[in-house]
Amino acid sequence: MSFLTTLVVPPHRSPSQLAGELRAALGSAKVVHLRGLAEWLPAPEWPPFYEALTEATGHCLHLDEDFAQGSARTGHKWIEVRYDADIPDDAAYRFSKNAQPLHTDESYLSEPAEVMFMHCLVQAPNGGETTFVDADKLWQELQARNPALATRLLDHPVRFAKAGDSRHQPIIAQTPAGWRLNWNYHCVDPNESAENQALAQEFRQFLLDHITNTPAETAILLAPGEAVAWWDDQVLHGRRAFRATATNDRFLLKSGFRLTADV
Repeated sequence: MSFLTTLVVPPHRSPSQLAGELRAALGSAKVVHLRGLAEWLPAPEWPPFYEALTEATGHCLHLDEDFAQGSARTGHKWIEVRYDADIPDDAAYRFSKNAQPLHTDESYLSEPAEVMFMHCLVQAPNGGETTFVDADKLWQELQARNPALATRLLDHPVRFAKAGDSRHQPIIAQTPAGWRLNWNYHCVDPNESAENQALAQEFRQFLLDHITNTPAETAILLAPGEAVAWWDDQVLHGRRAFRATATNDRFLLKSGFRLTADV
């Protein structure tokens, strides 16, 4: 499977027609960048278009969390990823303008989606690129730069937990289908063993020292109307810092879905 591909949305392509093309693209690439919708569809129609597209592409999960209620599930499908001037930058990456460390979205979810989907309503005045790292590239860098850490990480389960949900899974696993990732430093269970806490800290530092802001990362600056879909366990993703002053100076919507076995 390739790392990244671009899917251009042709004029007047219906969501149901595009769903087949998106499924095919996800069958051959880990990250799919959707472009071209804004060239022919007015901005108020982007959310309903992507709503219909995701519903036609897979089984959508309702993953939204209420920040004010300790990340309890709201039952809503779309997660707002936006700058909020009323929330301190260090309180929640989702609402801040800070860079967001590399992670997978579903590290702590016992019933995860497979594919994450995010589309842009408002682009930040400057910065805010979404970054991706291929699992294959990550493993190559680990083996080259810290083989001892690679050995300790491989197939070693770590418990991740948040808001009453949890998942016990290796940060890096070798499967018949390829490398699989499960990682969010800020969701490592506080009750994890000292060994696993230290392992997570060492991996976090490795990412900061050797992966973040290096050629190992691919940055995608989503323009208004553009979207990106990715297999959550086959890449790490993050965000570069951006400039913002007013609430909603950057605004994206994110959700996740499962695909059937033929993809």
